Amino acid sequence: MRNSPRLTLDIAPLDLDMTLGCGQTFRWEREEDGSWTGILGECVVCLDNSEGPLTIQIRHGGERAGGMVLEYLRGGDDINAIQAVLSKDPVLSSGLARFIGLRIVKMPPWECIVSFVLATNSNIKRITRMINSIAEGYGENIAEGMYAFPSVEGLRNATIEDLSGRGLGYRATYLHALCQTVDESTISRMERMAYEDLRNELKKLPGIGDKVADCISLFGFGHLGSFPIDVWVEKALGRLYGVTGSYPVLRRFATERFGAFAGYAQEYLFLNERSLAPDGACAFS
Repeated sequence: MRNSPRLTLDIAPLDLDMTLGCGQTFRWEREEDGSWTGILGECVVCLDNSEGPLTIQIRHGGERAGGMVLEYLRGGDDINAIQAVLSKDPVLSSGLARFIGLRIVKMPPWECIVSFVLATNSNIKRITRMINSIAEGYGENIAEGMYAFPSVEGLRNATIEDLSGRGLGYRATYLHALCQTVDESTISRMERMAYEDLRNELKKLPGIGDKVADCISLFGFGHLGSFPIDVWVEKALGRLYGVTGSYPVLRRFATERFGAFAGYAQEYLFLNERSLAPDGACAFS
């Protein structure tokens, strides 16, 4: 990889560990030197910003990889402005600086849909294994040991038995049904939808309920007003805001309170509740 082409991008603030390792995306591996290697479409890149600007070492895919990284890391998001808006919330205001380097990612929509359907009742390591397994089985081999995420068409002919053999468990049934329901025109149509319409459309698909629809809306279609609620976020809302209840109740509270940047607020609350800081201290308490 030493002789691979290199690009630099000015994406700041950016904490790669926080952004790529917090569970919003699954096809990145942290190297011993602190860099991160991942697959974007048909590109394989290694990212490092330990010495200043973001350096992109391109293992496969050419210079178009730079634009893909810029889009993936939402390089156009003004994090300082977003945090200025969220700092009006008295609970968040004192601890936002700890998470300044976190950026919401923008995954390819189809990859995001499949990833979060597979993520149901699982952990990051297993989700990563499942995604890599179906990529190896049905995606294009783009570099040694690296496979592009398979297209809808690439997965459509896989049987439930085939998918089960990839370690998907009961999720194989959902993925099989999903591939019979969705095509490229479906994705294209969804990309033009407003958030609430998209969310309702996603919930009609196999294996997608409230939380998964909100994850896909946020990380796959870029709707920053989406607020996925898992057990950690539910706990945070109860502990910090005294709000409990059903998913719709919690979602309504969050979207009204955090507005257009609810997705960033969700990630901050999620990381905080899991005590990201090495000393175990909470930024919001």
